[in-house]
Amino acid sequence: MKKGFSFAAMLFAVLILVGTSEALIRDGAIRGKRLSFSAVSYTFKGLSVTIKNPSKYNVNFGGTMIFLDRNYRVIAKAELLTAKIKRRSSRRYKGFFSYGTGEEAKRARYLEWEF
Repeated sequence: MKKGFSFAAMLFAVLILVGTSEALIRDGAIRGKRLSFSAVSYTFKGLSVTIKNPSKYNVNFGGTMIFLDRNYRVIAKAELLTAKIKRRSSRRYKGFFSYGTGEEAKRARYLEWEF
């Protein structure tokens, strides 16, 4: 009984570690804008990202996310269509990859924004 319980506990611990090692969430500021991003999740053909607007003004936002590897080579590009973000709120964007895929974007070390 004790052996079965320890095996189950070990299996549970391994599954938790494997599940968290797959998760990739990036967050940070957007250079040149008073906006920040968080909760980036990837799929094979697209991505979703939350853009936060802490200012007291409505903002139109859209552009290209460029994913770079450690040698600053472009490995993926994702397009976000322009939409309005109301003041002191956030908006969940859905984007699509114009170059590369979500699997390649997961391996990116750097993220740049192009407007």
